[in-house]
Amino acid sequence: MYKLIIVGTVFLAIVSCNKETAYSKLLTDEYPELYTYVFERNADSLLSYTEHPNSFIREQAWRGLISSRVENIDEMITKVQYANTSQAWTALSNQQLNDGQLSRLHDLWETRSIMRNGISLVLGKQGNQFSLDFLVRNFEGFMDSNHEYESALAISRLMVNYELRETTKRSLLRYAAILDDPEVFQAYFYGLYRSRAGVGNDEMRNILWETYEWTAHSAIKQYSARILFNTDSDWFFDRLDIEPVDTMNPQLAIELAQHSGMINWNDKLGDFYSKLLEHENATVNEVALNEIQIHPGKPASFDEEIIEKIINNEEKETAIRLSGIEALNSSADFMDLAGSLADGNEYLTTKKLNIYLREMEADEYLGALEEHISSASTLVSAFSLQALSGWWADLSEDQKSAQKIERIRSLLFDIIDRQDPVLTYQSLMVFSATGLIESEDFEEFSGIISDYDPSKDTEVFQVLGDLFMRYFEQEGKSVITELAQEDNYELNNSLRDQGWEIDAQDQPQEFRPPNWERLGALGYEPVWVLETGKGEVRIKMDVLAAPATISGLDSLTQAGAFDSTAFHRVVPNFVIQGGDVETGLGYGGPDYSIPTEASEKEYRRGIAGMARIDIDTEGSQFFVMHQWKPHLNAGYTIIGEVAGGMEVVDRILYGDKVLRAYWLETE
Repeated sequence: MYKLIIVGTVFLAIVSCNKETAYSKLLTDEYPELYTYVFERNADSLLSYTEHPNSFIREQAWRGLISSRVENIDEMITKVQYANTSQAWTALSNQQLNDGQLSRLHDLWETRSIMRNGISLVLGKQGNQFSLDFLVRNFEGFMDSNHEYESALAISRLMVNYELRETTKRSLLRYAAILDDPEVFQAYFYGLYRSRAGVGNDEMRNILWETYEWTAHSAIKQYSARILFNTDSDWFFDRLDIEPVDTMNPQLAIELAQHSGMINWNDKLGDFYSKLLEHENATVNEVALNEIQIHPGKPASFDEEIIEKIINNEEKETAIRLSGIEALNSSADFMDLAGSLADGNEYLTTKKLNIYLREMEADEYLGALEEHISSASTLVSAFSLQALSGWWADLSEDQKSAQKIERIRSLLFDIIDRQDPVLTYQSLMVFSATGLIESEDFEEFSGIISDYDPSKDTEVFQVLGDLFMRYFEQEGKSVITELAQEDNYELNNSLRDQGWEIDAQDQPQEFRPPNWERLGALGYEPVWVLETGKGEVRIKMDVLAAPATISGLDSLTQAGAFDSTAFHRVVPNFVIQGGDVETGLGYGGPDYSIPTEASEKEYRRGIAGMARIDIDTEGSQFFVMHQWKPHLNAGYTIIGEVAGGMEVVDRILYGDKVLRAYWLETE
């Protein structure tokens, strides 16, 4: 496995220097020129920088190539061989290789053992059937080697897409199952884990069960549990000791809960859920309640457990108590409580409306939606518009009366008249999803254009482009042609994807220029603090690897833009995501973009990265990993790693807020 060694002694000397340190000079004197080529995605120039005399510049040039298309792959392979660094091999792993180039790598793997870490990394992402067969043939040669992790992960990835004889697969997994190294164990079993596959035979099932029982590593237990559930869920659950569930590692408890729907309801499953509801981690409670709610065999009598342990338990978080009400067979007795619990937290609006939906008749529910959509709170209105769209899709055709249609259309146009870009976008999305559009609406929709700025309200124009293509293609051509003249890179790409004939832009995308002086002043590995209601999360930032990104985050931090922003996306055992400084809903950001600054680092537990729609569309939204997810590697910018507060990350729920973001002052 790569163990990236940054010369710590050098940097200890650097940070102790005078004000104008070697580190700050690197950023102010060397990085700016390099970044002109990063911004241009000029692969030829970046390749020339991989021979720069300064090792930090060489490394960053290779990182720049990770997200840049290289034309001459053969020449690149030669340069990568010569460099033989994790950054260089990662850059090659993101290029498209042909069979001849893969064959060249196979030969190098055999003859140059020092390169096997990097070559295996590339083969795992770009390899073919021969690559899989080749690595398997050499399996005995990399057991206990310094490249076993990379080679194991390569085999595991390739097994998902290519054929491997069952006897060979069994031999590999039999060996892997007795490993007590979580990283290497996960590498071997990653393909099965990610593809949600089982092992397919009783022998391997029994071996994995023994592994689950003897290992002390929760990560190994977690991988074993998912694979066993997907092999024979009843067999595994019958043997599972549920006694420690209420106190076990949150990631393992969540994994078990997420697969519990495979089990027919019985007394043991009821006891299992009861213990999950007693767990101190709110995310464990949330996942359990979601599974309980959708379980087809849930008996009405289990409602008493939910009421006692969750709904009437004031020590539980408000969001969890609302999820408890959602999970009941009947929520009628808790409608008032649902309303009061949701008051004051816009992010609980959806849960409240879900409860109302189950208990109200269609007309009454539409009235509740109208009231919420007309709220003075943009977020309440937006969440309610989303609920309206889903509700309408689920209505039977005979319930979609002309009166309801007119009420909804009138409501949507009233909301658009508020000229709030967030609500206009959401209203247009409802029109698009419901199809409640009439031929005369083109004038209404085209009139929206003058109310907004394509450079600031791109999302509004993106959804208008989609509506025009679907309903008013002929009338919309002239409008779209005029919009394209704005040369908005992101918008024009969207319009082109929607089917509009938009010429490709000649000029490169424009990015926010980093403030190099300010980055130098921040110091090496500055600590970004996210203060939440549940404690602080401290992230040690990697400025040298992601300077453009961190410069943007710094400017927003200094402006207080992250203060009071919510974690708008929480995926248990994956990520928490926040930083939408514009809408709070997950599709907003600042009025600029920054380039993707992918690196050789892996997405492991505690790593912080940047969310994006596509390459080079990052802005302000960031995420923190709950656990290892190698499919993200080299695809997303890594800004740093949690240095304190992972227990806070584990407790974050959807809608929890960053109260304040700031830089930790150093002595």
